[in-house]
Amino acid sequence: MHSLIAIKLAKMQSYTAQMQHQGNIMDWNDLKVVIALAEKKTLKAASEQLSVNATTVWRRVQQLESKLSTQLFIVSRQGYQLTEAGRTVLDSAKQMESLADGILINSALQHEKVQGLIRITAPSTMATVTLPEWVSEFRRQFPDVEFEILESEQTLDIEHRDADIAIRASHTVPENLIARKIREVTLSIYASEHFLKTSGYSPTVQLSEIKDLRAIDYIHLDNPAVHWYQKQIKHNSKSIYCNAITTALNAALNDQGIALLPTDDSYDLVELYRLDAKYNSSIWMIANKDLRNTARIKAFWDFLITKMESYKAR
Repeated sequence: MHSLIAIKLAKMQSYTAQMQHQGNIMDWNDLKVVIALAEKKTLKAASEQLSVNATTVWRRVQQLESKLSTQLFIVSRQGYQLTEAGRTVLDSAKQMESLADGILINSALQHEKVQGLIRITAPSTMATVTLPEWVSEFRRQFPDVEFEILESEQTLDIEHRDADIAIRASHTVPENLIARKIREVTLSIYASEHFLKTSGYSPTVQLSEIKDLRAIDYIHLDNPAVHWYQKQIKHNSKSIYCNAITTALNAALNDQGIALLPTDDSYDLVELYRLDAKYNSSIWMIANKDLRNTARIKAFWDFLITKMESYKAR
């Protein structure tokens, strides 16, 4: 275990050296600000996460931009957005954060046995296909940990321990929870080419025409994009109501109507309309702050971060 800590310390020193290459001493607190502002989008939300005031966040960003002689953020309607240089700095900052977390976790694991139950909830494909593979890999190292894997896309109250760790698509997460943003998701309305042809429409359907098509609707999903979609299809005939994106996708693939889905070029479907960026969602890993202090949750959280980063890359 000591060798693992030594390796992680060496990696951190390497990243720190890279960031100091141009003679500027990099403050780890500045990098924490970059991570928080990139995820939260506003000075107020980032300051609350870091337990500092908004002025401190703004000042640290300005200082870091001055040290690096480049702009890291631009301000838009959606809040603070990373520039290309900002994304590069964020990637390095997240690697350092992950290494720092790993050092603390490995140190804790020397004094506390990793055992007990972990309850994790995720959307259907991840819960049924991906997580069982990852859990199997994790249990080879920590065989005394048991798992409950709950397939769900519905809102849950993680503060009251509905699950220990949740993977969810959401616009925001409560400030009193530990959250790690994995990636941003755009959303589009899709339909099969066969469905459009048999309905008498071409693949270049306008948004106004979508209101005349049979639709696949959602229940128990509560977010701005779904609300917008349901407003558009309020008077449409419905073929299927479901509470999972995978169900809606398969229904659309089987010619059951239009469906609101995450944008993905690999679908064998026609993209009819892409929602405005303000309806974008994000994939988050979420945990209760108290639970992150236990060895098994810390260990699996760190393991998941590595796995989710590679999963995102694919």
